[in-house]
Amino acid sequence: MAMKVSLFSTGFSRWPLERAFQVASRCGYDGVDIGGFRPHAYPSDVLGGVNGGASRILGYVQRYQMPIVSYAPENTGSPHSFVFQERELNEISLGYFKSAIDAAKEIEAPLVMFAINMPGFGVDREMLKCQVVEDLKRLSDHAAGLGETVVLEPVTPFEGRLCCSSDDVKYFLDEVDNEALQVVLDLACPLTCGEPMSEYWEKMPGAVREIHFIDAEPNCEDHLIPGDGAMDWPRIVSYLGHVGYDGYLSLELFSRYGNEPDFSAERGIGAIRDLLGSN
Repeated sequence: MAMKVSLFSTGFSRWPLERAFQVASRCGYDGVDIGGFRPHAYPSDVLGGVNGGASRILGYVQRYQMPIVSYAPENTGSPHSFVFQERELNEISLGYFKSAIDAAKEIEAPLVMFAINMPGFGVDREMLKCQVVEDLKRLSDHAAGLGETVVLEPVTPFEGRLCCSSDDVKYFLDEVDNEALQVVLDLACPLTCGEPMSEYWEKMPGAVREIHFIDAEPNCEDHLIPGDGAMDWPRIVSYLGHVGYDGYLSLELFSRYGNEPDFSAERGIGAIRDLLGSN
């Protein structure tokens, strides 16, 4: 199966969610990744029918013939996070994370994306790593019971400390040891960590379920349209062909592209299709 391209709705945070589906359909994307923030698709809103709930989102799927590839709830800071040392706050976050998996099931998103944000200072990081392992075990068990898959996303060193490199990701996958926990690879991470992306396939064969197919600079976490940054795209695309990757390539844009997401989505898929066509 050839690689497919999806559009991440986070680039449309200043627009109604339907706009992301409209643009994805018009530009020829194969799917949409949904950001679980308000007013688009907050977990309790999806489950409780607020603003049309899951039925509204599934209506967009049908209207634009655009499947949902993954669901990414807000989970990298206040009020919910994996890195609260206080047990009560961690339990509140876990309740929210479980509701996000439930919401993903309701909107027929097979993948639920979580990341581990910056733990801050004055904390016991080894304790936090053990806590995250236990949290991920509970979430993976919950996902497995619903036929869902949790995908752990590494972040750049500018965004976190506990899960940035391929070794970090492998640690959590090995400790959790549940097929319901897999990986989404953001290409900014190996670049900013100074490692080849091949580490993910060599250390965790078959675990990468989706790729955030974006460009970046080594000294910044900003996500760019392929060709706008420093990445070696012929090498990247050639390697993906070599390992037979056939999952989705997701265009996840923010910051500098926020005011013109329609134009950025159109230019982005053009750049990606050109890259795929030249290999």
